[in-house]
Amino acid sequence: MSLQSLKNKTRKEVAARLRALDVAQVTAQSAATAAALARFPPFQSARSVGVYMHLPENELHTDAILDSCFRTGKTVFLPRIEQLHVFDEQPAFPGQKSCLHFLSVQSRAEADALPPRGKYQIREPDYAPDRSNDLLAGSDPLDLLLLPGVAFTATGRRLGHGAGFYDDFIKRYRAKHGTVPLLVGIGLPDQLVKDPSSLQLEPHDEPLDYVILGGSVFSAASSLPEI
Repeated sequence: MSLQSLKNKTRKEVAARLRALDVAQVTAQSAATAAALARFPPFQSARSVGVYMHLPENELHTDAILDSCFRTGKTVFLPRIEQLHVFDEQPAFPGQKSCLHFLSVQSRAEADALPPRGKYQIREPDYAPDRSNDLLAGSDPLDLLLLPGVAFTATGRRLGHGAGFYDDFIKRYRAKHGTVPLLVGIGLPDQLVKDPSSLQLEPHDEPLDYVILGGSVFSAASSLPEI
C-alpha cells in the first residue's frame, strides 16, 4: 500500500470513530483536552498562542481553550486562509493557490463576531491596515501553536486533511522568524493512532513537540503520556 493510500485509510478509520461520538461525548472530551492544556506548563507560560476555530462537527471544540487564553491575558492568533496572489506570495508546492495566515484578535467577543469565510465557513479574522497583526508580516513572534488534525500518534506525528496548510505555515513562519513556536497537536482521544508505523511522515510533514488528547499529554520524545 502506498503512503498516500495508507494516509487515506487512516483518515477514513478515524473519521468513522469520530462520527460515532455523540454531542455529549465530544463536549466532555473537549473539556478534558482544554483542562489538560490549562495545566500544561508551556501553555501557562506562553504569552502568545495560535488557536483555531473548530469545525461544526466531528472536531474538538476550542471555545474553552479560547476562554482560557483570554482569561490569562495571552495574545491570541486565529487562522485565515488567503489566496497567494493577494500578497504576491510564492507557492511552495505544485498547484498551491492559498496559504494560512495567523492574525491576532483581542477578545472572545471579537472572535465570536468574525464572519464565516471560505469553503469551510469558519470564522476568520481580518488584517490590520498595516498588517501588524499578521504573524507572517509583523515582527512579533508566536510562543505556542495549537494544531488540529485528523489523527495523531503519541510520538508527535500528525495527519491533517491533506491540504498542507499548517505544514506550509510553519515553513513560512520559520523563513520569516528564523525559528518556530512550540507545536502542540490537540484533539479527541479517538484521534490517537496507537501504531506509529501506520502514520508515516513525508519530508514536508512537520513533527509536533506535544500532543494533547482528552486528559493525556504526550511528548514527542516518549510514547507514554506525561499526565
